[in-house]
Amino acid sequence: MEPPSCIQDEPFPHPLEPEPGAPTQPGSGKPGDKRFRLWYVGGSCLDRRTTLPMLPWLMAEIRRRSQKPEAGGCGAPAAREVVLVLSAPFLRCIPAPGAGAAGSAGPAATQPSPAVFIFEHKAQHISRFIHNSHDLTYFAYLIKAQPDDPESQMACHVFRATDPNQASPRRGGGPGC
Repeated sequence: MEPPSCIQDEPFPHPLEPEPGAPTQPGSGKPGDKRFRLWYVGGSCLDRRTTLPMLPWLMAEIRRRSQKPEAGGCGAPAAREVVLVLSAPFLRCIPAPGAGAAGSAGPAATQPSPAVFIFEHKAQHISRFIHNSHDLTYFAYLIKAQPDDPESQMACHVFRATDPNQASPRRGGGPGC
């Protein structure tokens, strides 16, 4: 008896894995993609009562939480090295190649799976770009947690660049462009 034609001998590919024959280099992508190697400091949901003058304080709090050692597992995770990929219409935050957890070694730590990402959303849903005037390497942006819901909370994502020019929307080249 033959198995039904709908049963496949090979496993289905993961929807985020590159198609067969596609480039497999971690730095490769679609032409026109912009990639920024940054540190993801952290994120937080905003209270509805949060006003624009409060945003620098919120950024500072997210930064402080990432710098504190985890006390009994209650602290925020430490900043992690990431690649922010601007690939129209999406903004995707992926682990940076070779940026495994501290103390990890081996090929798994150096080459993240192309299917692994920290978060992804449409760039058009970003509503505010925040730049820290005291430390030019820090920036953040606000996005609705659920863009289709007008009552949805806003989320704030904070990043640190290694070069201040990388984080400035006015100096060209930064994610805020």
